[in-house]
Amino acid sequence: MFPNERLQRICDLVNERGAVRVAELSRLLDVSEVTVRRDLEQLSKERRLQRTHGGAISMHPVGAEISAPELIRSQKNVEEKRLIARFAYEMINDKDTIFMDGSSTVNELAKIIAREDDKRLYIITPSLTVVSALANCSNVTVIMPGGEVSYLHGRVEGTLATEAIHSMRADRCFIGINGIDQSFGFSLPRLIEIDLKCAMMKASRQSIVLADHSKFGKVYMARLRENCDYVVTDTRLKDYDYDWLKEESAVLFADERLNGLNKE
Repeated sequence: MFPNERLQRICDLVNERGAVRVAELSRLLDVSEVTVRRDLEQLSKERRLQRTHGGAISMHPVGAEISAPELIRSQKNVEEKRLIARFAYEMINDKDTIFMDGSSTVNELAKIIAREDDKRLYIITPSLTVVSALANCSNVTVIMPGGEVSYLHGRVEGTLATEAIHSMRADRCFIGINGIDQSFGFSLPRLIEIDLKCAMMKASRQSIVLADHSKFGKVYMARLRENCDYVVTDTRLKDYDYDWLKEESAVLFADERLNGLNKE
């Protein structure tokens, strides 16, 4: 195992388990405890984990974003989210029917759809923010499923909303995610969001996850059970191994793809 692969594996183990000991990592990775301690110090300096006496713990508690209002989440990595949204817009065809969840990156996509207003679309969304962004679009028909309104998270959710999605079909869906990890897959901090996102993915001919680079290597409480067709992220992380993800999904880097389109 190369050093960079070992570092990533340590991060995966820490995020998956929440906490690990030096002796345990030494045994799992078949390297000396001296090597493990050196790796932990490096990862701690890079703020990829938190060093403890005898081991390390995750920097990202699995329920960390449960109480974060949508407004706060939307203010993180704004430019990266806009870049992802710009590329995602190019994936939408005229006359498409699409699902859009209430994630902050998908909200940026809604703003672009509203600004361009050049594609005739049916948009099905539980998001109050997306509905508001599309209020003045002449070419867009918006459908909002019923459900319990969460003002904190800016959406409707729960059994009624999920059942409504199950009765529909779309060309593609765009959803956001909080964590992407090699061992745990796609994850979220709120259980109530899982069923709705999975329903959108199942009901779509093509499913697309929008996730900026900060989501990679993180683990949250609830695991998304569906695989997606595409993961769109803003840029390629140095030393991160995307091969495991490419086995199930195509990974698209918005900065590389948009630069290619601009050159053409």
